[in-house]
Amino acid sequence: MTARHYIVRSLLHHRFAYLGVFAGAVLGATVLLGALFAGDSVKASLRRIAENRIGRATHLVSAGDRFFRQALAEDLARTAGVRAAPLLYSRGVATHATTQAAANHVQLVGVTSAFWQMAPTPPAIELTGSTVAVNTTLARRLRIGIGDTLVVRLHKPGALGGNAPVAGAESKLQSIRCTIGAIIDDASFGRFTLETTQVAMPSVFLPIEVLQESVGRPAKANVLLLEATGGRADLSHALARTLQFGDYELSLAWLEKAALFEIASDRIFIDPEVAGAVRRALPAAQPVLSYLVNELRHGERATPYSIAAGTTAAVAPFLPADLGPRDIVLNSWLAEDLQASAGDELRLTYFQAGASGALVEQNAAFRVRSIVPLEGLAADKAWMPDFPGITDTKDQSEWDPGLPLQLDRIRDQDERYWDDFQGAPKAFLSIEGARELWSTRWGNATALRISQPRARETELAATVLAELRPEMNQILLRDLRSSATESASSPVDFGGLFIGMSFFLIVAALGLVAMLFQFVLLQRNREDALLSAVGLSGRRLLRWRLVEGGVILLLGGAAGVPLAALYTQGILHYLE
Repeated sequence: MTARHYIVRSLLHHRFAYLGVFAGAVLGATVLLGALFAGDSVKASLRRIAENRIGRATHLVSAGDRFFRQALAEDLARTAGVRAAPLLYSRGVATHATTQAAANHVQLVGVTSAFWQMAPTPPAIELTGSTVAVNTTLARRLRIGIGDTLVVRLHKPGALGGNAPVAGAESKLQSIRCTIGAIIDDASFGRFTLETTQVAMPSVFLPIEVLQESVGRPAKANVLLLEATGGRADLSHALARTLQFGDYELSLAWLEKAALFEIASDRIFIDPEVAGAVRRALPAAQPVLSYLVNELRHGERATPYSIAAGTTAAVAPFLPADLGPRDIVLNSWLAEDLQASAGDELRLTYFQAGASGALVEQNAAFRVRSIVPLEGLAADKAWMPDFPGITDTKDQSEWDPGLPLQLDRIRDQDERYWDDFQGAPKAFLSIEGARELWSTRWGNATALRISQPRARETELAATVLAELRPEMNQILLRDLRSSATESASSPVDFGGLFIGMSFFLIVAALGLVAMLFQFVLLQRNREDALLSAVGLSGRRLLRWRLVEGGVILLLGGAAGVPLAALYTQGILHYLE
């Protein structure tokens, strides 16, 4: 009989004795291999999640709580040779219309067809009208399916954040009633999110026009997804060259009555950094600071809720060149209403943000320097910027600027003035005096006026844009793929982590195997003694027993592989 035959027959004969050793080997292999498999699988899973989160996008352009033109995507694609998808990104609450099950902190993503082309596996989805798509995370949470009705609620953002004066009413709750047209899985961009997280976020994907209408930002976006082959430096340079006034939330307009250009901001106040850039590009640009005044009082007579403007004589020739910071110029309507004349003292009351951020009513005294006729440039409503809740109202009694106004104070003559002259200022201050009262952390100018021939509009725009930088409107370019790769590359060795967590179980399994193998050897003492008596050396006998044990361990390890795979799947399912 050969050694091989002996070992095989010995294993078969003592199969029940070796069964315990086999079970211990299976347990040890399951735990050890499961820990190693789980470590590698978690790393692969994190990489897969990161890839599903960003899709084919390589870079991201975002504007935070600000907005840029949706058409910037097409412009950048043309100038930089990249694929670009504009998004309008917000957050809200999604509610199942039938069961009333709700999910908070839901991603609301306004998309175009270009967005789906960025998916790891582009789906055939066409969202139109009130049809939306949801990801599987939200579908499971709300137990909704295709054809169900979903109600999405979000806050319409104001022109400015915080307690900004004349920034419009507080953000209003908007509701969108829509129908589920598709449920998006992870591979089709269901895991898309701007956050660096491995947790699937509940998401609703809407046609971008629907979300733009709800937030009051037509043709605007706040995110661009880019698929580019070039480096970040090239993209950054192309972005800076492509931005237009609308991307900085600015407008450049020709004012017929004033016969000059005006740069204004969608955010009411021009950012100080932007204003500084414009002044560097055009040193002759003159600031304008218009504001809502609660009351103008002369003695016992008072005029409620009027627009006042501070500027310079360079763009308002009807003002005295030496207008002081405590001088005020009234138009003829206000002078008649207050029975005021040059030299009289006037008290002006207004709201301003206090040290704690709360609005505080303040007042200041001025001396009437002169009175100008309510005609021509002095009667131009263009002095008033687009104040939310004021400019878009038909009657003054309908004002809703987000301030605690007592609209019952508005008189018939005030309504007639609004009907005839809209926001034409009733009083003018020097720019120094206006800034002393009305400067805010959002800026100290509501417009910049430039005396240039109308024919030079293109040249003027190019001069200003060359001085502006994307970061001045919080437009930032990020390397999205590098960020996703870093988030998936954890410094933790997951294989070592799982082995460490299973250390005592592995040691216990090895100890159990050793103990059971020792029991088998003890049971075969007589057999070993007989073999020694017939001339078999102890070294050869030990080698045979070790081979038997190795075979059992090998079989146990092989049996532990599928169990380790099941163990790994359980861990990954829990993590995902």
